[in-house]
Amino acid sequence: MTGDDSIGAMGLQLESFAKGLQDLKTVDADQPIRGSKLFVQVANGLAREIVRAGTERIVFPAEPELCRMLGVSRTVLREAVKVLEAKGLVEVGHGQGMKSCDRASWNHFDPDVLNWQCEFGADELFLRNMSEVREILEPAAAALTAERGDEATIERVKAWYLRMEENVEDAEAYIEADLALHNEIIAACGNEILNKMIQSIGTALRLGRDVSVQVPGGCGRDLPLHYGLVEAISRHDPKAAHAATIVIIRHAATDIRTVFEARSGRASQPAA
Repeated sequence: MTGDDSIGAMGLQLESFAKGLQDLKTVDADQPIRGSKLFVQVANGLAREIVRAGTERIVFPAEPELCRMLGVSRTVLREAVKVLEAKGLVEVGHGQGMKSCDRASWNHFDPDVLNWQCEFGADELFLRNMSEVREILEPAAAALTAERGDEATIERVKAWYLRMEENVEDAEAYIEADLALHNEIIAACGNEILNKMIQSIGTALRLGRDVSVQVPGGCGRDLPLHYGLVEAISRHDPKAAHAATIVIIRHAATDIRTVFEARSGRASQPAA
């Protein structure tokens, strides 16, 4: 695809977003979307175009043309652009217009940026990055909970494990119990900063689980690994809890990689 083709495709996407924006503005004549509500909608729409483009950077039309396409004032557009700049999604150069930033510049811990990426079915790179972040943070939280957790905490962790066990054939219910078990462990670690850091990527963690359970039999293979984690916490064994969490995260990362390999036809073929 040539540069002109890319701009043309982007123009079509923006026109589609603009039509949706106009429909949204007129959906309720008694309560039209104006002011702050409108600039938020514009920011959301432009951000989605940026995230959808992935690693391809977008050069947006000049401000007057973009205002015309979206049917909004310069004030509304500039407020939306300020939001996107703060999140690391766009840069505006004097006399050079607005273009999307390289993905490495995005504020990946911003809840909106995470949600936008998840909305479009986060790609393999995004989920690989999240797996690496999990492996840095979650084992430490599990070790602290094993060291500090009281009997009430241990009982709650065990209860969520039993819920996982009961729903091993029901992927949706299994995921809910799995996430609740990990959230319980994280919440009990006794470190508010670590807790908040992990919570900030909660949406992405859910998406990762949605992908990993697509591997046939994945829940059944995953369950004994969680049993080892629960047992380590019950014994107040920080080292074992740390190690068990790493095993769980790496197992999930392998399943995510398997899913993407199957989607792209990259699955390794047996040697002749």
